[in-house]
Amino acid sequence: MKRSYILFGLLLLSGCMQPLYESDYPVYRQYKYWESADQDWQEVDNFQIQIYRTQSGSKTALRLVPQRNGLPSTQNGYIQAAQKAAFNLMNSACSNSIPGIDAAIAPENGRTIDRFFYQYGDASIGVTFFCRSDTPQETDLLAEQQKWSLAKRRWDKIGKISAFIDILPISADGRQQMRIRLFGGTISDNRKLARRTIEDICPNSNFRILSDSPGVDIVPAGRFPEIVSDENVRNYVFTCSP
Repeated sequence: MKRSYILFGLLLLSGCMQPLYESDYPVYRQYKYWESADQDWQEVDNFQIQIYRTQSGSKTALRLVPQRNGLPSTQNGYIQAAQKAAFNLMNSACSNSIPGIDAAIAPENGRTIDRFFYQYGDASIGVTFFCRSDTPQETDLLAEQQKWSLAKRRWDKIGKISAFIDILPISADGRQQMRIRLFGGTISDNRKLARRTIEDICPNSNFRILSDSPGVDIVPAGRFPEIVSDENVRNYVFTCSP
């Protein structure tokens, strides 16, 4: 224990009296949240999201605490950052199946944020999900719609074919999701654009595409979303290697 305090003091001095969360955030996290593991954190939109899990049968309740400057934060964008982290974790946990998400119920002294997410009295964000083994339900389209609405979208071209690309933040296990919709062209064109985009994202050419599957484009249409295109849309999951 004495050795730990000495190390802590040396780290403070080596950081020129900077707060440890600025000079060496991983060490700060280790000492302040010593029970947490790397999988309990995600960095999204300049927030450090701490994630707590509670398991009840097949369902998992997530409680997400956005942090900045070493403290819980409600700065602009904190809810969206927590939602992005939650969708990343849900998709990673459920692998190739679509997560089912329970309807939001306001906790004591809290509130519902939208159809799926709720907020506790301490401003942390909650959501409850499970991994489906059966056919996705209509409400799952709402969850997919909300997930992709949080992605960064950009326009691109492959040859003369226009496309838009949706990219979700990287998850704690290094996975990243991307959706490409071509306005024309072929599956081969879609895959060529995907490879070019991944090469731009990854710091080197050493990457791995974990899945390449048909996707759908979903837009709101009344109460439930409507699938407006199931052609030339593909979803990709990939990782960048060191």
